[in-house]
Amino acid sequence: MIILYLVLAVICLMVITAFYGKFNLKKHWIGVAALILLAGLMAIFLRQTFFVTGSPYHEIHKQVASTDLSSEAVNGIKIDQILSSETQKKDFNLQKASDKGLEEEIKMLVPKKQDKATYWVSMEKADKNRVIHIEFDSDKLTTSRSIKFGDSVDKVTGTYGSAYRNLTRSDRYEQELVYEDKDNNIELRFGFWNDKVEMIWLTALDKAPI
Repeated sequence: MIILYLVLAVICLMVITAFYGKFNLKKHWIGVAALILLAGLMAIFLRQTFFVTGSPYHEIHKQVASTDLSSEAVNGIKIDQILSSETQKKDFNLQKASDKGLEEEIKMLVPKKQDKATYWVSMEKADKNRVIHIEFDSDKLTTSRSIKFGDSVDKVTGTYGSAYRNLTRSDRYEQELVYEDKDNNIELRFGFWNDKVEMIWLTALDKAPI
């Protein structure tokens, strides 16, 4: 499969090189077809890698036991909840994504009222308007078990238990603790600096980073 990708990549490079001249569909149709095929195969590869039972993604997430996170919500909004277009317009302000590439995949919404949080709503056709990510952006917000910014690692583990993935080499924080609810498709992630919670995320497990 890898060899096939390499061959197709070479063909695509040839096509891209040819594009520097005048594009001619009849002349370059083989390369265009190869490019489309490569994109399709890559989509299949990524799906098999990240979203299929037994894949590397799922093997990593099998490392910890499931924790019941079904009560987790922010301002009454939960992961996998559908936010209608009408509700989005009425209750939220649209925030521009820092990465322009994300704008085709998600909407970033901030509530017009209540304590601040950022909600990512899927733009994908199959998942449209599904809440896939919630970031706590206020020290007034707490989890369902009253964990908030500034709490210690010991307080988090004492509250949520020992069934977590411990990421001590995070590129964003000194330490991250990751809890997973496999039955309800929820990940709860805490980021720490100097033994204090500096980040709290809720994410749909099928969209969560490894």
